[in-house]
Amino acid sequence: MFKRINVKIVAALIAVLTVIMVLSTWLIVQQRADVLRKELLVKASALAKVGAKAMEGILEEATATKQFTVEQLLDTNYQEITEGPLAKAGIPKYKTAYDRYLDIRIKAFQDTFLSSDDMVVFAVLVDRNGYLPTHNSKYSKPLTGNAEQDKVGNRTKRIFNDKVGLAAARYDNADGKGYLQQVYQRDTGETMWDVSAPVFVRDQHWGGFRIGFSMQQTDAAIIDLRNEIVFHMGLVLLFASITCFFVVARFMQPLKSLTRAAERITEGSLEEQIQVQSDDEIGQLGKAFNKMTQVIVKNLQGEIDKSNRMVVSVKEAIQQLSTSANELMAISVQQASGATQQAAAVQEATTTSEEIAATARQVTENSARVESLAGNAAGSSTEGQVAVTDAVEGMTVLKGQVQSIAEAMLELGDNSQKIGGIIDIIDEISDQTNLLSLNAAIEAAGAGEAGKRFSVVANEVRRLADRTADATDQVKVLIEHIQQATNSTIMLTEEGAKGVDSASALVTNISEALQKIHVAVDETTMAASEIKLMTQQQTTASEQMAETIVEVRDVANQVATSSQETTQSITELTALADRLQDMVNEDLRSQGEAAAASGAREMENLLNRALGKGDLSRDDLFDENYQPIPNTNPQKYHTKYDAYLDKAIQTYQDSLLENNMVAFAVLVDRNGYLPTHNTKFSQPLTGDYDTDLQNNRTKRIFNHDVGIKAAQNQNGPLVQPYERDTGEKMLDISMPVFVKGKHWGAFRIGYWL
Repeated sequence: MFKRINVKIVAALIAVLTVIMVLSTWLIVQQRADVLRKELLVKASALAKVGAKAMEGILEEATATKQFTVEQLLDTNYQEITEGPLAKAGIPKYKTAYDRYLDIRIKAFQDTFLSSDDMVVFAVLVDRNGYLPTHNSKYSKPLTGNAEQDKVGNRTKRIFNDKVGLAAARYDNADGKGYLQQVYQRDTGETMWDVSAPVFVRDQHWGGFRIGFSMQQTDAAIIDLRNEIVFHMGLVLLFASITCFFVVARFMQPLKSLTRAAERITEGSLEEQIQVQSDDEIGQLGKAFNKMTQVIVKNLQGEIDKSNRMVVSVKEAIQQLSTSANELMAISVQQASGATQQAAAVQEATTTSEEIAATARQVTENSARVESLAGNAAGSSTEGQVAVTDAVEGMTVLKGQVQSIAEAMLELGDNSQKIGGIIDIIDEISDQTNLLSLNAAIEAAGAGEAGKRFSVVANEVRRLADRTADATDQVKVLIEHIQQATNSTIMLTEEGAKGVDSASALVTNISEALQKIHVAVDETTMAASEIKLMTQQQTTASEQMAETIVEVRDVANQVATSSQETTQSITELTALADRLQDMVNEDLRSQGEAAAASGAREMENLLNRALGKGDLSRDDLFDENYQPIPNTNPQKYHTKYDAYLDKAIQTYQDSLLENNMVAFAVLVDRNGYLPTHNTKFSQPLTGDYDTDLQNNRTKRIFNHDVGIKAAQNQNGPLVQPYERDTGEKMLDISMPVFVKGKHWGAFRIGYWL
């Protein structure tokens, strides 16, 4: 939503209106509050002055009727009340010789102030020490014994010597205002105004008449005013926001139509025309857009032809540009557009040529790789044929070796059979030996004692026969295993012999295939060599073309970049000059405000001293009866004070011209009258207008726009750039000058720009 420009404009307007209305509300409330407070202060001061005059009359009447002497009325020997109803007060109360008299004479009068205005909290007479002899009736109620209630209900005959009370009691109108205003918080917690006027008896300051004003009603009125203004401002803001939305939406319709037409043009509808319905900026934009479209369509083909011829003419253009370097600054902006378009076309051509060159290099590399692979394949084919031949011979040898192994295995089988027969004979001999040893043992047993030795021999023979039988069994088992292994080996040998025959046949086939491959590889090698030669030639041509176009592209880019850099340099130099000028002006402004403030203070001190010493009267100093000086053009004038200022201020004014940037430093009155100019502009008149206009500018009234604004400004420093009547551009910085609180004029300092 916030991407739409009308929403952004409306949002910005609403934000600005909101800020303006918030500031306006605050200013209105502040101004209205100030007005209310000023009105209240006028009323309060008037009441205080009326009350003070009435109190002076009552006190002077008491002295006139000889009820009291002045000394008795000025009695400050306050006696603390220790007897009677007021003796029980928590805060000490006092009595004097005159307080009884005042209870009778002034209480009713003081009460009329409270009854006539709800905002008046109290209206009382106090002496110069803050002693309050008679309070209003509402604050003179009988004591209750409750300290908090009595603090509010009985405040009479107390000494209010707090800071506010003493200031009110001792105010003697030394400042000439006639009243003293103080904002304070009462000891009962209320925030209020205390407005007091001095009371004199026989020209002696007796004390003051104090009026206490509550600010609650004023603050409540200010709050109500603020709420009312905020409410109405809110309604105005709502109405303004709705109005802004519809107005902006209405004005945005032509721009939306323009945007849609532009989108159609970007889609290829170059003949699109925008309906212009107004003569405002959007209508002018529509006309310019239509004209731009026509120019684009008209010049498109020309630009294409121009781009095609660009490659040939770019070197000539570069030479021409090098000889026209001094003219480059003037035509850089025009060339930038054409050079950019040319660079784009050259870039396309460069990209195409680089792609062709890259493709050619890839073909060359691939053909070289094919040639290399073909050579490798041919070598591998030759090596394969040799290996196959060696394999055939090896297979023949292997076949004979396998046959020999088979024959050896058959012979081993026969020998193992023979070994088995021998083992059987050994087994049979072992059995007979065992039987023989058994018979010998029987015979030895029959022979008795004589056959014991023979029996031992027979036992040993039998034991040997048993061991022979065991060994024979083990050998028999081994022979059986050997026979089994031999039989298996014989079978495997026969199968190996058959496998060797098959492998020999396969190797023969491989040899024939390798021979065919060798022939094909030779043909491939020849073709790859031819491709390599052709692609090398193509690569060389493509690279030369790419290098040429790259050179053209670089030149075009240099032209475009140079134009842009030249334009950018001009822009940056202009911006830099503007920034430097702003910096100089800011520095001048800072220096000028300080110098003008210092000069204004110096002038105020000088004029106040002149009044104080009697060198000039107030009427003389504020004289506006300008007397024309005869035979002067421009007209010059005298006043009652200009001769005095010629002697008093010219030296100081001239000292400020020691700064070379300062053109003038002068004092002017509130009507722009310049009584005393700098010495360099106060040269003797020659009668020549141009010479005197430049060299004698004193005692003239400069009431032009800049001069009168400077003279009548009363709100701090004022900075004004302007063109002097002598033609120079100046920066005028002025500061108001006041004499005894009254605006007299201004001190002006002019800086060269």
